[in-house]
Amino acid sequence: MSLWVKLKNYLFGSMFRRGATVLTFLTLGSYALGLVRDILFARSFGASRLLDTYNAAFIIPDLLLNIFVAAALTSAFVPIFTHLLASGEEKEAENVATTMLVAAPIAILAIGIPVFIFMPQLATLVAPGFTGSDKTLLVSMARLLLLSPIIFAISNTLGNILISYETFVGYGLSPALYNLGIILGIPLVKVFGPIGLIIGTLCGALLHLLVRTVSIIKTSFRSRLPVKIGNPNFLKILKLMIPRMAGQPLEQVTFFIFTNMASVLFVGSIAILNFARNFESVPVSLFGISFSTAIFSSLSRKAALKDRRGFLYQLKETSKALAIMSGLSAAFYILFGGFVVRLFFGGGRFDETAIIRTGSLLAVFALSIPAENFIHLFVRAFYALKDTWTPIMISIPALALIVFLAKLLIPSLSLNALALSYATANTLEALVLFLILRRKLKHL
Repeated sequence: MSLWVKLKNYLFGSMFRRGATVLTFLTLGSYALGLVRDILFARSFGASRLLDTYNAAFIIPDLLLNIFVAAALTSAFVPIFTHLLASGEEKEAENVATTMLVAAPIAILAIGIPVFIFMPQLATLVAPGFTGSDKTLLVSMARLLLLSPIIFAISNTLGNILISYETFVGYGLSPALYNLGIILGIPLVKVFGPIGLIIGTLCGALLHLLVRTVSIIKTSFRSRLPVKIGNPNFLKILKLMIPRMAGQPLEQVTFFIFTNMASVLFVGSIAILNFARNFESVPVSLFGISFSTAIFSSLSRKAALKDRRGFLYQLKETSKALAIMSGLSAAFYILFGGFVVRLFFGGGRFDETAIIRTGSLLAVFALSIPAENFIHLFVRAFYALKDTWTPIMISIPALALIVFLAKLLIPSLSLNALALSYATANTLEALVLFLILRRKLKHL
């Protein structure tokens, strides 16, 4: 048997490995486009106030999306929807999903209206270092970006349906198209000014929705009316969402706080923070998110069937692969992070000072890669067990620790203090989640 055949059999020999492989390669493609996006940003605009403003404009819309839709929906929807499918209740599952498809964007729209009105006050909280025209542009960009949570409310619901059916191509391809839309917005700056970047971002969000819509049509899923807000299974989803709605924003709140702190440092701090974070998030998405997403539906099914042995087997197999890839990724960035930044961002308006600062920040951020990857895996395991409270109860003190350490270290470490506090808190959070999960699984 040839080496290629052996590799092919390993990668595609089980549903988990097949799903993980597909998601990993599609995520790699998405991050390739994300890298192109960041290269064009860096070389076109440098570590400038424009990029500071553009990145800061995402804070409120992303917070809104993640509180009410993104991971909150995933944590609650997939276990219930998968359980209904496994129990042979396809019509009930389709009705619940249809109800969510209608309710999610309406809820986001209702919440978005007061956010739109009070955006000037919120912008001051996000970036207190911005004044005058910088703040005016921030408010305009953030208001336009409030359209994206409405689009993603529908797209993310469709994505969770695809996860439940273990159909990963359309799910994994959508982020790449989102990045493509952002890239196409860069030349629009010459026509529409800075708002051109927002137009490209919104076009990317529509492409994100389009590819998932096409993928859903190819599955056996069909929308089933009427919408039933009082459906017991829909209410179960809402009940499971509540703790995650409180907990999911913690990552966004973390970078809200980081953006707030960076806005009063040197010009370009927010841009550099986002560039370094984007690099660091590549292995987290490639391995931590892809692996845990691929295994999530299977874990939910095994939990529903009380299959402890199967649950543990999949968790252990995923952990082995995750440990190897996490360690290699972290070591690579620590050793070669500066070289990577120089290779891709060097030239154009991204000067030597910005390169050195970004490379240094990336090396510190790399310390958090293993912990972040395992947090994604452990949290999905808790969700599969229909426990959405434990992760939030652990993440709240972790956030408090991040803020405490960041404020303590910023006077001496400047921007690097943010990454070091993030890595320290994440490592402790991953360890606590592991210990609790191990004890919880004894009773499955």
